Amino acid sequence: MARKFRGTETVKVDGKGRMSIPARLRRVFDAGDPSFPTTNTGRTQLVAVYGPDWWNWIELYTLEAIEEIDEQIDALPRGSQQRRWLELLMNGQSTELEIDREGRLVLPLKLREKLGFLDGVETTFESRGDYIQVYNPDQRPKDVEALEDFASTYGPEFDPRAFLDPQTDEE
Repeated sequence: MARKFRGTETVKVDGKGRMSIPARLRRVFDAGDPSFPTTNTGRTQLVAVYGPDWWNWIELYTLEAIEEIDEQIDALPRGSQQRRWLELLMNGQSTELEIDREGRLVLPLKLREKLGFLDGVETTFESRGDYIQVYNPDQRPKDVEALEDFASTYGPEFDPRAFLDPQTDEE
């Protein structure tokens, strides 16, 4: 089973677009890069999905997670709207990046401008299990706002773990 990202971190962007990835998050990226243990480059590969223009965040995926998503997309009927939409999002609106030997991720200028990640800006790295959502804390991601609206329909006493399948002790 793949390791999961957990927790929230604040990460500063420097003038060259570099962000130092916290060590505990780097370990998950390293574990999710099949070539990492066999190469001596000290660089970990990952995929950043930046999405359509209205997205005010990016999602950072391990290679392992992206391969699983690619398999699910490939299983959809070729030419279907769902497949075409997912191919556009996960392939056309993404880019491959790497974490360097010093544990830094360099965001391309295009992404920094899209997200407003200027020199000295502090970003939020919020774990989502198999990916990290990265955003400017001054601009809440639109999908989080939608989730909060969804959650509010259940009321403050509702435990979202009720959505999980119950575990049985039967064998």
